[in-house]
Amino acid sequence: MPYPVGVGPAPRPPMPEDVRTARQLWWGVVGFGVVQLAASMVAATGQRREFAEKMFDQMRESDPNATMAGADLLVLVAFVFVVLFGLVITGLALLFVYQFGRGKLWARTLLTIVGVWLVLMAVGTLFALDAVSGVASLVAGGASIVQGVLAGGAIYLGHRPDSTAYFVMNRR
Repeated sequence: MPYPVGVGPAPRPPMPEDVRTARQLWWGVVGFGVVQLAASMVAATGQRREFAEKMFDQMRESDPNATMAGADLLVLVAFVFVVLFGLVITGLALLFVYQFGRGKLWARTLLTIVGVWLVLMAVGTLFALDAVSGVASLVAGGASIVQGVLAGGAIYLGHRPDSTAYFVMNRR
């Protein structure tokens, strides 16, 4: 028996409001990540022919028997892999947000690192918006900026004193 008779595990402390709000912001970050992935793929699909031509030119240098259809197929396979990779990253992000809500310090640390990167990417996107061509690229850029703002807020809320006490208390 892991506990003496009549003694059970200590109850989990209630989640502070800051952590609850930060968790919701992280869900928003993940949601806008899916929007960004979809918009980026729509924008890339519009340039599929250009990608295939570049791929064909590179393939021709090493293999004179390469065909345009083969290059087009490789571009399509690359698009599928990008989408699958994005969905795997989305699933992992949801797992980390769930663990963040449970008070796992390692999840807060990991999300903080990712969040800082997202904030920096959002700032970079702000300076690159003048080079945007097309609605899908604009949506992807806007989603990136919103992700950065939400991540910044989630980082701030996740490191407030009540939040830190919650994560330290749940270290086990």
